[in-house]
Amino acid sequence: MNKPWYKSKTKVGAVLVGGGMVLTAGGQIILEEIDLATGVVAIITGVGIILTAIGLRDAIEKTQP
Repeated sequence: MNKPWYKSKTKVGAVLVGGGMVLTAGGQIILEEIDLATGVVAIITGVGIILTAIGLRDAIEKTQP
């Protein structure tokens, strides 16, 4: 059952949560509300959330008949 990523609630949720973290951290860096090192860590964490959730969901879909 290979459906597009945008039809999976798990994948869309991961993109929204991780994307929100990336955009928030990017905005805070630009506005100088947080220092660069902290912002980069938040951006990397957001991208990691996206990749982890999508990867786990794909792995679960591949194991089911």
